[in-house]
Amino acid sequence: MNLSQQDIEIAILAHITRNPKAMDKIEARKITEDHFVFVEDGAKNSYTKALFILARNYWRDSGGSLLTQNVLEAKMIESSMKDKSREKFLTLWANIDDFDVDDNDLYEFISQLKNRHCLRIINNLFKEGATTLTEDGIPETLQVIQKHVDAVHEQINEIGGDIERLDISNSHDYFQEEYQKRIDKPELFRGIPCGLDEIDSKTFGWLPGQIIVFLAPSSGGKSVMLLNSALHAHAQGKNVLYFSFEMNSWLCLLRHLSLQFKIPYAQLKDVTCTPEQMKQISDGLSQMSSNGAYFEYDVNMEDPTPEYIDSRIRELTATKGKPDILIVDYIGNMTVRNPQSNSKDWENQSKAVEQLFVMSKRYSIPTLTAQQINRDTIRDARKQKENNKFMSYDQAAASGGQKLLHLCTYAIAMEPYKEEGVCVFHPVKMRDAWFHPFPALLKREYNEISSMDDGEKEEWMNLHRMSAGGGSTSDKADNNKIHTVRNEVRRANDDDDGGDEGWVVEETTSDENLDLGDWSLG
Repeated sequence: MNLSQQDIEIAILAHITRNPKAMDKIEARKITEDHFVFVEDGAKNSYTKALFILARNYWRDSGGSLLTQNVLEAKMIESSMKDKSREKFLTLWANIDDFDVDDNDLYEFISQLKNRHCLRIINNLFKEGATTLTEDGIPETLQVIQKHVDAVHEQINEIGGDIERLDISNSHDYFQEEYQKRIDKPELFRGIPCGLDEIDSKTFGWLPGQIIVFLAPSSGGKSVMLLNSALHAHAQGKNVLYFSFEMNSWLCLLRHLSLQFKIPYAQLKDVTCTPEQMKQISDGLSQMSSNGAYFEYDVNMEDPTPEYIDSRIRELTATKGKPDILIVDYIGNMTVRNPQSNSKDWENQSKAVEQLFVMSKRYSIPTLTAQQINRDTIRDARKQKENNKFMSYDQAAASGGQKLLHLCTYAIAMEPYKEEGVCVFHPVKMRDAWFHPFPALLKREYNEISSMDDGEKEEWMNLHRMSAGGGSTSDKADNNKIHTVRNEVRRANDDDDGGDEGWVVEETTSDENLDLGDWSLG
């Protein structure tokens, strides 16, 4: 099917003037008047473009009615159109009316229209780029190139999804059908789980286009949580693309092996693995490709930009297949290419977040990232909140992260109790998936976050509430309770080979040294 620009535009017009669902598809695939460029010889304007605008606006204003010849003639009379223009429109309408419409062809017509638009963008790139290079220099030329390349990607990848309209008074059949779909095939409506049931049971997994951000202080478990989520996704047969903007590839590999094979990270880093451990790693890596999914680390501390991430997604999609989940470790290190002069770091980071958001929607990939929490800010924010003077403490928690928290689907705070090997997860922004704060084991020697049993959870949340100001820790009974919980969690952490690698501090005997509530989000 090799049609001219005129034929394609007429074909599109024929579909949207006969099929009530055609305009929905046109809107969903981001077709605008810019795609209609055909101009007859001797004419100054595009009649196909004008007719498309009329048909689209009439469809929107009327609540879904199609443009007909009677409507067209009424509009021409209403606008006091000249006879010559009236003849042009009526002739065009006759050509549209003669077109043989097959609903199955619409997708192909739209694709060809978009491809031709891409060719025009590329052609403009060469012209504008050459002029800019001559007059302004290389930096300005790079901006021109990037602008046009982004426009092409937007056409190809089509940001946005299905457009839906629902009249609740006539929703009985719709509800029954959709409800039954979720009973018959629940897997179609679930995303990629992170491995912690308390979160997965509420979110139903990370879904395409979502941005999920974990908030934690420096060395508070951000990267550990991202790694655990990524490894869990890969175990489910998902393609993982993991960007590390702060660790080299060797350290990424060691962290991965430590978690996957439960070998202390210190042994791997110090090159003191036993022959048995080496065989375990060798056999495990040899079998890793059996599930057919890849887990690709991309270490780039020189170009931590959305532009680079976009190029890698496209490269992998063309070679190994599109990633199912994207990990960005971490967002605080990101910037943009060709930033405006005198722009601040947080401004560039905000722009990077916006581009990452668009990219997640464009490629329909869930994106996991992390942002660092400022302890002093949270402490001050909590005090103000207690005095009813501060409402959005979550936005102040991350330096430069307001844009991230605005655009993300879920934001989850991690409060580490490093000495005890525990991390408490708090809902910060969960939309319709709010969960009760809960503790999990944080085994740093294996870079592992794992669930507690119900009894341990209850004990730890009692401790957490006391340390956050929900009770007194001054009397002997409370102190004994705190130490009992500490010892139980320590024993749980020490059950694995390799011990605690020295990161658990010596047991304290005074509540003055606990200092567990300084920055609690509770």
